Amino acid sequence: MKPRERRLNSDYEKLKTEFFNHPDIIVEYDNANLNVPEKYFITYKNIKGIKLSKNSTAENKIIEFIFEHKIEIYLHIDYPRMKPQSYILTDIFHPNFRMAHPHDICIGDFWASGETLVDIIYQVGDMIMYKNYNVTNPLNGIAAKWAREHPNFFPLNNKELRQGEVDISIHKDKNIDLNL
Repeated sequence: MKPRERRLNSDYEKLKTEFFNHPDIIVEYDNANLNVPEKYFITYKNIKGIKLSKNSTAENKIIEFIFEHKIEIYLHIDYPRMKPQSYILTDIFHPNFRMAHPHDICIGDFWASGETLVDIIYQVGDMIMYKNYNVTNPLNGIAAKWAREHPNFFPLNNKELRQGEVDISIHKDKNIDLNL
């Protein structure tokens, strides 16, 4: 097995274990006839984020709270040497999420191949809650300016997304439908 295939397989197995029955994060995938997925779809539920109201103007930003967010993570041919491509699929107002096409997410200026998909999924969740954001190198300059002007709003909540270890061995004799 090639190194990339080993990494894809390792990521897949870790995601199945980490997000099995997670109360706030659902991981689904598109395997496109491959042994292991290259594309994942993540839904964050009950995670407080913000978006601009349709009534917002350039002078007056009206913020709405949102509690469900969807992203896509694509593990391109150069992964894991280069960071995966990450896209936001739902509206959000955040300095590190581009709402113009291609709707990408800045998961960091520096990528280390030792970072796992599990780490990225938690990192994006923390970004949605404004526990983690960067206004000095933004993808959305308007959101960065707004965040600099309203630092007292953040974080939106302090929910801890990382759960304790899950032991799925107790379910080994049952047929379980995972959302992966």
